[in-house]
Amino acid sequence: MAHQQQTGPFDDPKNPFQDPSITDALNSQNTERLYQFETDKVQVTSNVDDFSGTSYQQLSSSHDPYAVQQSSKLSPNPASNNETTTREEALRKKEAELAERERELDERQRQAVRPGANNFPPCFPIMYLNIPVEIPIQHQPVVWWLYREWLLFEITLVLNFIACLCVLVSHPESITSAPTSMGVAVTELFTHTAASFFLWYRPVYNAYMKDTSLYYYFFFVFNGFHILYTFYMAIGIPSTGGAGLILLVTLFSDHFITSAIFTLLATICWIVMGFMALFLYKKTYDHYKAAGHTFQEAKQEALVKMGRSDTVRDAAVNVAWQSATQRH
Repeated sequence: MAHQQQTGPFDDPKNPFQDPSITDALNSQNTERLYQFETDKVQVTSNVDDFSGTSYQQLSSSHDPYAVQQSSKLSPNPASNNETTTREEALRKKEAELAERERELDERQRQAVRPGANNFPPCFPIMYLNIPVEIPIQHQPVVWWLYREWLLFEITLVLNFIACLCVLVSHPESITSAPTSMGVAVTELFTHTAASFFLWYRPVYNAYMKDTSLYYYFFFVFNGFHILYTFYMAIGIPSTGGAGLILLVTLFSDHFITSAIFTLLATICWIVMGFMALFLYKKTYDHYKAAGHTFQEAKQEALVKMGRSDTVRDAAVNVAWQSATQRH
């Protein structure tokens, strides 16, 4: 019995798409499209799998546009590190200098108020001197040695006077200038004691205490003359009041042993004090240069002190008044 195709109520027997040949052609096209879609899907999957052997860092370095900037931030430039370190060291040094200056200012303010009455010289106090209190700690050793230099100078003047006195008493025939040398030695004993204190020791004391250029220049000038005077006296030229080498040789040649011994002690003191003064002069000058003082600063300080002096102001007013009256 032949198979008959069942038809629905809406089937149109005249519909051309229900023809068996056309239906088979449409089914074959759908199958080809499905196969092509599956093939494209497999190709896309294979393209994605190609990255399975690549690390994340390789991908980020190949495709991340900010990878160079991040790597440069993670590895800083050594030159910039050195510059930063240099700046930090400079800031630390500046802070240390400021702290040192602040400490010195505190010490000066503390020293501005005198804690005691006059104590120098001990026999007749007319001024106040106290190195541990008035002088900064870092400068106290130098000031103490300067004070010892001044004391050695006084001892030398005393020994020089005694040597000249022994020569006058023994009266060697080859030495005719004994009375003159004795008179000069007595004069130097009193005058040079006060002059050395007020012309070079007291100025250098104030220089280290107040750190002012003007006092340093007073010391350099007058202590320079003091050094020349010391070596001049060590020579022992007759009629100069100096018990030095020339007088020493003469006394030993004439066998005046007592006078020669005192003259020898005085000569040794003159020579030792001269070299000691040179050493301390050099040390003070090095400190003066390291502190940055200048001659212009000393001149300015001198003008300021002169302006504060009542005597100088009165003299200036008198000169101005006289010049004004002469014009009229």
